[in-house]
Amino acid sequence: MLIAVLLLAGFCRAQEEEFSFPTDRPGNVWGTEVLPFNKCSWENGFSYERDHGDRTIGLPSTIYRYGIFNNVEFRIGADFQLNDAMVFGMNPLTFGTKIHLHDGREAFPSIAFLAQVQSPHLGSADLLPDHLAPSMYLIFENDVNDWFAICYNVGSEWDGVTATPTVFLGLNLGFSITDELGTYVETFNYLHPDGNQYMTEIGLTYNPIPRLQLDIEADFDVQHFKDYFRAGCGIAWRIN
Repeated sequence: MLIAVLLLAGFCRAQEEEFSFPTDRPGNVWGTEVLPFNKCSWENGFSYERDHGDRTIGLPSTIYRYGIFNNVEFRIGADFQLNDAMVFGMNPLTFGTKIHLHDGREAFPSIAFLAQVQSPHLGSADLLPDHLAPSMYLIFENDVNDWFAICYNVGSEWDGVTATPTVFLGLNLGFSITDELGTYVETFNYLHPDGNQYMTEIGLTYNPIPRLQLDIEADFDVQHFKDYFRAGCGIAWRIN
């Protein structure tokens, strides 16, 4: 869904303007960077998911981000999907903000806070939650050196149906291969009294020109390796 993420080539570390910008894709572990004041980006992802025989195509997952201050951005996202029955729908519209709280220094990480909420009124009727569905995350990032970075998140997510939140824990290891090419591996886990889910993702990013990032990704469920698989690709464009 989520990440000013992770890669030294595309996310999870500050790079020179001509090579990259802080994207929030691919991956599910967020990075701490936000868009500068009055800058905006449009990020889209397309995916295929197989979950215990049910298949879903994401067409697309899209997010628009805008820097309202140098350390604060506003974001709005929408996920469109096509299921096995060829029914096209839109998941609840998501509104949010990311705030960069602290710059990292030596072993101390940079820190950010992300808050989002899904609307029970904007989206396809059969996909809407009963109530507002908020989520909140503390985001940490350590730039170990000029080619390796670590991102880690802890958060709570409400589904808009029950009062019990799901705890989110994520860890991402991002590697810079060249100035334009990066890769990562991450684990992201959902902990809930009704059952836990442990996920792993690998991915690759490429910046062919300034302010443009292409990516591919693949997800695996550690507990149900044979029953769950997701693959995706995407594009992120910083408009100005």
